Amino acid sequence: MKNYKNIHQMTNHLLSKFIPQEFLTYLQKDNILQIRIGDQISKDMTILFSDIRSFTALTEKTSSEGIFAFLNQYFGKMNELIQNHNGLIDKYIGDAILAIFPDSSEDAITCAIEMQKYVKETTFQIGEKWKKISMGIGIHSGNVLLGVVGGNQLMQTTVISDVVNTASRLESLTKEYGAPIIISEDVFKYTNEEKNHELRFLDCASIRGKEKLTFICEVYDFEDKEQIKLKNFTKDSFDLGLMTYQSGEYQRAWEIFLDILTINPKDQAAAYYLNKTASFLVEGIEKHYPKLREDYVKWNESWSTKIDLIDNQHKILFTIINDLERAIHFNKGMEILKRIFYNLKIYTFTHFSLEEALMYRAHFPDLDHHKEEHKKFIAEVEKGEHSLQKDSLDVSLEILHFLCKWLTNHIQKSDRDGYAPYLISTDQVVSTV
Repeated sequence: MKNYKNIHQMTNHLLSKFIPQEFLTYLQKDNILQIRIGDQISKDMTILFSDIRSFTALTEKTSSEGIFAFLNQYFGKMNELIQNHNGLIDKYIGDAILAIFPDSSEDAITCAIEMQKYVKETTFQIGEKWKKISMGIGIHSGNVLLGVVGGNQLMQTTVISDVVNTASRLESLTKEYGAPIIISEDVFKYTNEEKNHELRFLDCASIRGKEKLTFICEVYDFEDKEQIKLKNFTKDSFDLGLMTYQSGEYQRAWEIFLDILTINPKDQAAAYYLNKTASFLVEGIEKHYPKLREDYVKWNESWSTKIDLIDNQHKILFTIINDLERAIHFNKGMEILKRIFYNLKIYTFTHFSLEEALMYRAHFPDLDHHKEEHKKFIAEVEKGEHSLQKDSLDVSLEILHFLCKWLTNHIQKSDRDGYAPYLISTDQVVSTV
C-alpha cells in the first residue's frame, strides 16, 4: 500500500510538469484525473510571446544533442523567471514561448524585462561554440479562454483567444522596429505608474487580423544605462518625429530621425523610421515606367558591412540608382529625372551624414579621407542635376555609370573593409554578427 502511494505521488508529480497545478486551480479541479475535454473558463489575462532571433542560423551545424542542451538551458531559466513573476507557460513552440499572466499586466512587463536582461548578460553554449543570442517579446492583454482540447488519444490544456494571436504579431514587429519588447495599449493602460518603466510610443500599427490600428509602445528598461539615458534624452524628438511622419511631412520627419541617430546611432527604432521616411521621399517613381528590365545594379550579400542600419541604406541607394537607370532607358520626361536626381541627393546626404557622425563618435582615424570621397559622389550627383537643366541625357547616362561604379567600389572597400569593422570593434553600432 505504501509503495502504491509513493507511485501515485510520483505519477502526480510527473504529470504536473505537463499540466501545471495553476491550470487545475483555474479549472477548479483538485487533481489531473478530474480534467475532461471541454473544461474551460473565460478570464482577462495577459499573454507574453517570446521568440529567439535567427534560431536556425544560431544552431546551424549543431548536433541535435547540442540544440536540445541549449534549449533546455534557455527554457529552464525562462521558466524560472516566468514563475517568479506569477506567470505560467502554456506551451513551447519550437524555440518560442507562450506564457500566461493571469493576475497582472505588470507581472508580464517586469518578467519580460528580466528575460531580456538575462539574455543580454548571458553567453550560451550552442554545440561546441559559445554565442550571444537575442529575442523579441510581444505582450497583449484581454479576455481569453483557458481550457482543455483534444480527442481520445491526446488532450491538452491551452489558451484560445485573439489576444494570443496579437501577442504573437507584436513579437514579430519587434524585428521590424528594432524594439526587443513591444506592448499594446491594452497592456500599457494597466501598467503600474509607481514602477515608472522606461517606455516610448512606437506606432499605431496595423496588425494582421485586426481591423483597428493598435497603439504600441517599446519597453527598454533592460538596456544599459547609456542607452536608457540617450533614449530618454531624445524621447521628445522621437515623439515629434512620429507625429510629423504620421502627418505625411516626410522631409521634416527624416531630418528629426537623422538628428536622433547622430546622437544615438544604436537607436534601431529611429533607424527604422529614418529609412522609412527616406523611402517615402523617393517612392512613386516606379509608376512612371514599366519595370521590364533587370536591376542595373544588384545588392550582393558579400558587400554587407554587418551593420543593419548601413546595409539597409546602401540597398535604398541601389534602388534609387536603378530608378534613375530605368527612367533614362525609357526616355522619361525631364521632370521625372530631375526628381530622381533630387531624391538621390537627399538620400545620399542622409546616408553620408549618418556615416560621418558614426565615424566621428568612434574617432575613426580615416574620417577626413572618407568625407572627401563623399564630397566627390555628391559633386557628381549635382553635376547630373545641372546636366538636366540643359536637357542633356547623354551626360546623365555618363554620370549614372560613374555613380554605380563608385558606389559599389566604395561600399566594398571604404565601408565593408574600412570603417565598419572599426565601428563594430569599438561598440558604436549594433552589428548583425
